[in-house]
Amino acid sequence: MDQKFRFDFLVVGGGTAGCVMASRLSQAGFSVALFEAGPEDYSDQVLSPLAAPMLLGSPLEYNYLSKEQPHLASRRVPNFGGRLLSGSSGVNYANWTKCHAADYDAWATLVGDDRWSFRGLTRSFEKVENIMYASVVDRLYPLKEPLRDALLESGVSFNANANGGNPLGFAALSENWKDGRRQPASQAYDLSKAQVFTEATVKRILINQSTKTATGIELLDGRVFEAAKEVLVCCGSIKTPQVLMLSGIGPVKHLASHGISVIEDLPVGENLHDHLSATLYFKLRHPEQGLAIGSVRFSERVPDFQKGNPVDWIVTLPIPDTSRAVHADGISVNSSLVAKLRGHVEFFVSYAPIAATAFFDYSLAGTHISTPILGLLPISRGNITLSSTDAAADPIIDPNYLDAELDREALRTGVRAVLRSMLDTTHGKSIIEEETPPPGQVSIV
Repeated sequence: MDQKFRFDFLVVGGGTAGCVMASRLSQAGFSVALFEAGPEDYSDQVLSPLAAPMLLGSPLEYNYLSKEQPHLASRRVPNFGGRLLSGSSGVNYANWTKCHAADYDAWATLVGDDRWSFRGLTRSFEKVENIMYASVVDRLYPLKEPLRDALLESGVSFNANANGGNPLGFAALSENWKDGRRQPASQAYDLSKAQVFTEATVKRILINQSTKTATGIELLDGRVFEAAKEVLVCCGSIKTPQVLMLSGIGPVKHLASHGISVIEDLPVGENLHDHLSATLYFKLRHPEQGLAIGSVRFSERVPDFQKGNPVDWIVTLPIPDTSRAVHADGISVNSSLVAKLRGHVEFFVSYAPIAATAFFDYSLAGTHISTPILGLLPISRGNITLSSTDAAADPIIDPNYLDAELDREALRTGVRAVLRSMLDTTHGKSIIEEETPPPGQVSIV
């Protein structure tokens, strides 16, 4: 085989993890090839904070749709992921929020390694952090103080250090833009010594069936690469199971149904858990004051608004009473999910009507703000299965959203907290005229 097709390490997937692995290994002196299905793109469309919502639905994203969800009126839910070198670090909103320390500590206990605890990971966090806040770059949004007062009036306490191990309360949203520009993984980590192949979809991992050792990969275009040492699969929670199953690693019955020879019968694709987001939209009482993106006066009042997300505050809350959900889901009252106060749900207030489908039609009028609500500790479990043997085809994604009562109660907690702060407080009422549902939907108020 031609020597140029042989490397010490083959890294499949050029997202955040893939870029880090390829950088570290190549800088250590190993020959490394990194494979990414999407292109390399550092245009303003990618690097500008304001462009992030517009990337949803673009060719730079995997624009997946879930299987019909029985707990969501049989709707198919959009699922996105970066389809470019840098992966989702090249398309996401670049928020920088840490879990509750109890989350990390639970992982450490599970694997028996204190390095995964919150304390154990602190040094690693500090090495990669380059965060900023809206106020640091003079993005002084006009609704910052009124919303702070509304949240306090609604009973949510201020948290001066939400990334310090206890995120509960409301805090200034931290972001990892640098000088008002995105930090994609492929630029943040030096890939100069790795050979990067973009627009290179991996068809399958080549595996020695006798030793069950990965020896290389085959691309969709027929090119074959050998690994002298290892093949590292870093394709994320959706594409990694697909690649493994196409390579013969997965549930034997499912692989057999697609005519795939089974190398190892393993529950690949099972135990999928994803956090569901729901967004409420609110019409401003005085949009002429320039309070949201789309208003000419807003850009005049906040000249540096394009340097980050149009957000000041993020709110993290526990479920006030988990007893009913614990009983319904059969969870032990001693479970780490409910034994302590945990961050079960979060929401933030955006000065634009953003959602999983980008902006709605009224977005550029400066008349609306939004409150995306996100469940943080889902216990509903779904799976990833193959739709075909075509590596370029989307797999079947079934997150089984809201199957568990704890997940439903988390979202209800978030919705109630948003409505309470926006519509039931004096300060909220001074800002908000009404809740505005998306076209064709009915207000929940």
